[in-house]
Amino acid sequence: EDIDINDEETYKFLQNLIAPQGLFQIETDTGYRVCQKVRPKNIYDLSAVLAIARPGAIAYADQYAQYSNTGEYQSVHPFFDDVLKFTGGIPLYQEELISMSRKIGFTADEGEQLRRSSAKKKPEEIAKWKEKIELKIKENNLDPKIGEVLWKVAEDSAGYSFNFSHSICYAMCCVKTAFFKTHYPKEFFLALLRMTQFEPDPLLEISKIAQELALFNIKLLPPDLIKSGNDFSIEGNQIRFGINAIKGISEKTAESLNLFRGKTYTNKFEVFIEA
Repeated sequence: EDIDINDEETYKFLQNLIAPQGLFQIETDTGYRVCQKVRPKNIYDLSAVLAIARPGAIAYADQYAQYSNTGEYQSVHPFFDDVLKFTGGIPLYQEELISMSRKIGFTADEGEQLRRSSAKKKPEEIAKWKEKIELKIKENNLDPKIGEVLWKVAEDSAGYSFNFSHSICYAMCCVKTAFFKTHYPKEFFLALLRMTQFEPDPLLEISKIAQELALFNIKLLPPDLIKSGNDFSIEGNQIRFGINAIKGISEKTAESLNLFRGKTYTNKFEVFIEA
C-alpha cells in the first residue's frame, strides 16, 4: 500500500516481481509462488526460498513466509534456538542438522555421518540413528524431549533437506540474473530469446518472453525478410525476430535467404526481382 510506483528503482523491482522469466530458479511455477509468499528481503531469505521450493520442503513455505514477513520466531525446542535462529526456528538446511547433533554431544564427524544418512533418503540408514541419539541424550543427561526433536528433524529432513552452501550459491545466481534483467533488459531478453531454440517447445517459450517484454517497454518486432538476421537481434530499442526461429524454416532455407544479404533493399519486392 505504501509502495511508490513512480519511483524508478521501485518500478524496476516490481517488473521482476511480476515477470519471472529468466530469473534463475525463480522462473519455475513453484519457485515463483514461494518467492511471492516469502517476499525475500535479503540474500538469506532468497536462499531459503530456493531451498523450500522443492518437493518435501514446500510444506515449510507458509511457515517461513510468516517468519520472513513478521519476524515471528517458531521454536522447535529452546535447546536448539541458537542453532535455528538463522532460519526462524525452521530446520531447513543440512548444516543445521549437523549443528543440532553436535549440540547434544556428537562429534563433527558423527554429525556429518548423520547428515549423509539423511541426505541419501534411505529410511533404513537414518533409522539406525534413533538409538544413537537416545544413547547420547542419556550420556549427557539431557531432556529426552531434545532427543525426540532431533530425531524427528533427522527423520523428516530425509525428504527435503538441502545444504546451505548449495542454496546460497543458487541465490547469488538468481540475484545476478535479476540485476541484468533490471539494468540491461534488451540484452537480457535477447539472450533468453536466443536460448529458446534449445527448449522442447521454442515457440511457447518465445510467447512467454514476449508477454513480459511490454513490461519493459520493449517490442518483439515481427520477422522481416530484409531486416531480420538468422537469430534474434537488437534493433534500436526493440528486438527483431530471427529467421531461424520461424517454425518451418530450415537451416538450408535460411542459408538461401542469406544469399540476398549482400545488397541493401528498400522493400521485399526488390529481393524477389534480384532472385
